[in-house]
Amino acid sequence: MRNFLILFVFCISFLSFGQKIKEDDNKILFDGTAIAKVDKDKTGTQFTYTSLDGSTGIVANLKTHKIDAQNSKSWLVVTNLDGSKKTEVNFELLSFTLNYKKAIAELLAKKYTIFTAKGIENLDAFFAEERPSISAEIEKVKEAGKVDAKQLATLNYQIHTAEKLVFSGEVPEDAFTSKYSDAERKEFMSKVVAKYVVSWKQDSSPYPVLNVDILSLSGRSLVKAVDRGGKMVVALTESNKTFTYAPSFEYTSRSSAADTERLVKEVVDNSYLNGQKFMTLSEAEVLLSAQNADKMAKYEEAKKNSANIFDKKGYAIDPKGEKTEGKVTIDFERIAVPKSSNGMVDLDSGGDGKLVTVFGPNEKGNLRTFNFKAKENVMFGVYNDDNTETKYRALLVKIENVAPKDNTALDLGALAGVSLASASWKYFKEVQVTDKMSIYQDIPSNTYVIKVPKQEKGFQILVKKGKEDKFLSKLKEYVGDSVASSDLEKIDYSNLEGLKNLVDLYSNFK
Repeated sequence: MRNFLILFVFCISFLSFGQKIKEDDNKILFDGTAIAKVDKDKTGTQFTYTSLDGSTGIVANLKTHKIDAQNSKSWLVVTNLDGSKKTEVNFELLSFTLNYKKAIAELLAKKYTIFTAKGIENLDAFFAEERPSISAEIEKVKEAGKVDAKQLATLNYQIHTAEKLVFSGEVPEDAFTSKYSDAERKEFMSKVVAKYVVSWKQDSSPYPVLNVDILSLSGRSLVKAVDRGGKMVVALTESNKTFTYAPSFEYTSRSSAADTERLVKEVVDNSYLNGQKFMTLSEAEVLLSAQNADKMAKYEEAKKNSANIFDKKGYAIDPKGEKTEGKVTIDFERIAVPKSSNGMVDLDSGGDGKLVTVFGPNEKGNLRTFNFKAKENVMFGVYNDDNTETKYRALLVKIENVAPKDNTALDLGALAGVSLASASWKYFKEVQVTDKMSIYQDIPSNTYVIKVPKQEKGFQILVKKGKEDKFLSKLKEYVGDSVASSDLEKIDYSNLEGLKNLVDLYSNFK
């Protein structure tokens, strides 16, 4: 019976993975027979696979996020040909190849059975399976301002490989005494800048010699330690001082990773205890933790003061009327918080108001993140603390970003220095909606937009100093003959009441 089971598993594995996938002359070959066509774009990261008759297919975009110098994360964003369906899967090499067209086809054939001897199949089942968004997870890592790979290496003290952070340079020996304030200690946080290399080097003797080199991230040598007869001779290159100490244990070329960690800690601790300007590993961990907490506190404060919406109870409704409820998040503006030194640190790479996410249950009751692009003509709403509701609508509008002189939404009389812009889809706050003419507000620029049903695009109310006639001319063109030119000239466009008067005039003439 046992032999039968082994034979059964072997047969299944052979049937599943025995087929050979090749790419030749822009065709995917399945056991030597062409079953699909493939096309690569100019970037070399987007691959379009279509059936031989062109009736079906997929587009696979290869995405990569660099973690550090040695590591990266790669995944595929896969859509159908019209882009109406999308899913993401991890990119894996199932065989050695430098041909990405073949590698992706092999992955989709052997792991997801999209490519078969009959051509491109099983797409409905492939897209129907719910998978987490790898792109969204990568963005969350970036936006949250998490500790980067080098800092993580410090916090974990994984000293079994080279090029890891170990401590900070140029920190006073008494940095953690009452001599320094909290603010001054926070300044020390930014100086965790060292890495190390532990190696066995051959010198004039026939045997390898243990060496510990501690360097700045730029490669400048800070500490050099060499084993001499069971003792570590440590040179502090920044101060030209040398001292010797005996390690508390024997370290050999066969020592474990834990022993390597222990040895480097001893070198650093002894450097610090000898009165030199170096921080111990444990102190570096405390400072890194405090640094990250301080950074995140500033980020959270900046989020509260922004116009963005974060995890607020609400919903989104697509053009088909399907409603998705849950926690709503959208970035209308980029978040920047000051750091202790000069300049600003951007903690949010978004801020264009073009994508709203809803975190809520799907049809099966499982929580997931739903993404709604403005260009999909979606509307969404959020529930306020006072039980009122604020709605937002996706519009196609040409918006010029401006900075009103008193930072209010209504002071539009003396604007200058506006930026050029082209029409694009984004979300706007509903102010007054009628079947004749509606008023919306653009959150970042604090300006208003009007929209009439017969026009494809919305119209930004922006009166630039010295160009009032040009504005009126464009507004007249937008509303047509529904409002007389003389009436348009009487309206005060610097406040919301004036815009409501425009709506009344337009509605009455209609």
